[in-house]
Amino acid sequence: MTGSGDGPVTQGEWGRTRLPQTVAAPASGSAPGTAWTSPPTPEQVHAVATGVVAQVPGPGAPQPTITARVEPVAPPAPPVRLVYDGKLGELYVIYLRSLILTLLSFGFYRFWGRTRVRRYLWSHFSAFGDRFEYRGLGVELFLGFLSVVGVLLVFQGLIVGGVYLAGPDSLPDGFGVTDAMSVAVVLLAWPLLPVGQFAGWRYKFTRTAWRGIRSGLGGSAWTYGFTALGLGFINAMCMRLLTPVVEVNLTGYRTRHTTFGTVPFGFAGRASDIYGRYIGFLALNLLAWFVLMVVVAVVVGVGADWFQKQFGPASDILEKLAHPTPLVVLILFGAVFALYTLIGIVILPVRCWWQAYSLRYMVSRAWFGPVQFATGVTTRQMWGFIALNWIILIFTLGIGGPWVMHRTAKLIASQVWIYGEIDALAVAQALGGGPSVGEGLLDMFDAGGV
Repeated sequence: MTGSGDGPVTQGEWGRTRLPQTVAAPASGSAPGTAWTSPPTPEQVHAVATGVVAQVPGPGAPQPTITARVEPVAPPAPPVRLVYDGKLGELYVIYLRSLILTLLSFGFYRFWGRTRVRRYLWSHFSAFGDRFEYRGLGVELFLGFLSVVGVLLVFQGLIVGGVYLAGPDSLPDGFGVTDAMSVAVVLLAWPLLPVGQFAGWRYKFTRTAWRGIRSGLGGSAWTYGFTALGLGFINAMCMRLLTPVVEVNLTGYRTRHTTFGTVPFGFAGRASDIYGRYIGFLALNLLAWFVLMVVVAVVVGVGADWFQKQFGPASDILEKLAHPTPLVVLILFGAVFALYTLIGIVILPVRCWWQAYSLRYMVSRAWFGPVQFATGVTTRQMWGFIALNWIILIFTLGIGGPWVMHRTAKLIASQVWIYGEIDALAVAQALGGGPSVGEGLLDMFDAGGV
């Protein structure tokens, strides 16, 4: 129905549309009753769901009587959270068993061990009452690793052949063939790491299913890798002033190429939306580093005087550092720990402030069909999460890995909300099974994690 000067008023849009000042709403089959001067309640809407006679005043014209049908407005469904019901003890049993078998097999079992950990974590996540599945195989990870080892052996063979053809004198003094091979691998790893990351995500996505439907990741790992490399280089040349551009572009590429069955995800983020917050982060970051340097300078000045009183002049201190006693080692360890603690207290909260904001923004700009996402992770949660994970890994010498995985899963489940419901009729199984081998490149550079 149309009100004079107010534009169209569509059915069922009471909460989102401008209404005329007076709308008379009778019960079905009766004369107009008491006028509504505000949007009706759900009970009033249900009472007149069979029909409404609305009197809409118009300037300089008789009041028309327009009959329109009003549909009840269903309240929006509450958001749904992911559910994680894994147990830390159960996860540790799987992890320790895999660790023992990996040691006994000289490292070969780690591919199957990683697969078992993933299956446990995936299967203890659920959404809308249905659990996720991980369908990857340990042999796929193993074959992926072997394929990358073969490529690296060929690459190192080319390096050795090049050195042999150029002659031994072509290398600097004290720099042997082994050193040349190591440097070549490092130079190769730097540009290939983002390529390996994207390939690793693709493998995990294609091996993840929910309600029997596989997810996927399209696009090109090489395109993503060299885009990340190029944007990272330009950002470094601009003193990291283009960080929002880098994050939005890379997140957008990953999200738009993510699929569930045959339906792709969408992403509508813009770097301009978060630039103001990023400039504030840079200012706070510079201030935090200044405070940190002042504190470190004061501590070093006081500590140097105390150290000289305890261990003598600088020559004696250097001698003790060259042949450290247990006391000296303990003091050095305490100094390093104090420095990391200062960084965690002064610098980390500022970075966590930006990371939490960036994460909230990126998640809120992604959607899947009628489904939208949101997260409410805060700076305090991000700081506690990163700091405690670091402490766990350092003081357990890596054995605390399952604890970190468990904490990460719990944080995801508690801080991700899903709005809307998936239209099952619109989603079909995607053709093809994805890559036939696992994330060998990522595993070679020891950045795969779980």
